[in-house]
Amino acid sequence: MIAPLTAAAFDAACAPVSTLTLDSLLAGARAAAVVGSGGPAFFDRFASGSPESIDGAPNPLDRFTKRVADAVVGDALAPLAATHAVYFPFDGAAPLIPFQRLGRAAGLGGPGPLGLQIHPVFGPWWAYRALVVVDRELPAAPEPGDGCAGCDAPCVAACPARAVAVTGFDVPACHARRLSVEACRSSCAARIACVRGPEHRYSDRQLAFHMAASMPKSLKRA
Repeated sequence: MIAPLTAAAFDAACAPVSTLTLDSLLAGARAAAVVGSGGPAFFDRFASGSPESIDGAPNPLDRFTKRVADAVVGDALAPLAATHAVYFPFDGAAPLIPFQRLGRAAGLGGPGPLGLQIHPVFGPWWAYRALVVVDRELPAAPEPGDGCAGCDAPCVAACPARAVAVTGFDVPACHARRLSVEACRSSCAARIACVRGPEHRYSDRQLAFHMAASMPKSLKRA
């Protein structure tokens, strides 16, 4: 997924939560593109023997993402001689980029009952990977739309923790369940119940990887 934003759209999306502007990320910036990956292909490439997946250092997927994104963006923009900068949604990354707000500005819906932005094609099986800022205009693209629109939300009934609700996602309830029930530590019945994009579902291995990365800290220390 590549969703372009004008400088004005970027600044307006950030304004309610941040003093960040596009020009502060790259002097003379005129546009940005929110980049995401859908389905299991990106993770499969990471897990299939990439150096980061086997070197034992922390944050292997983040490091793989940065290496791949920097290379792909550099190659794509080199013929245009475009000045650019790439930013990432990693924990602890600076500056803090409000990716979900930028996704909404690009036409995605807001967070649904799962607390995730549901893509109309990929459902809950996608992720933000990078923000590319450039010193020139980018062509407009069709807005992706809201994947939750018109859905009866079977994810709500599927959640054994009752953390998933149309009124919003209950993080403490989810964490409490994951701290006490093994099945919820490596998988998510509510996410799997989503009717959007089941053909793009992550493998059990990938889902377990992401679930482990988001495990409540009290369990990580145990």
